[in-house]
Amino acid sequence: MAPPTSSIKFPIGDIKGDAPMNPILLTALANFNGLSTEDPNTFLFEFDIICKGYDYINDAQKLKIFLATLKGTALRWFISLGGKSIST
Repeated sequence: MAPPTSSIKFPIGDIKGDAPMNPILLTALANFNGLSTEDPNTFLFEFDIICKGYDYINDAQKLKIFLATLKGTALRWFISLGGKSIST
């Protein structure tokens, strides 16, 4: 029997760049839920600080771990973008 397929299409196109990735604990990452009480600018600032601390300095590295920070409403919004709608 074939494994079930998902109807969800991944919004990010091919991630370019083979930059080395240092191990990072997911618990070290801040989470963003998309709540009205959350400040997205503060979240992105904190995310950038964490990335720099792990030597994630290029966009390809940051993009690979950014998705792990999205939860709840923010993750549902991201999924709703559709297949390969993010290319840069």
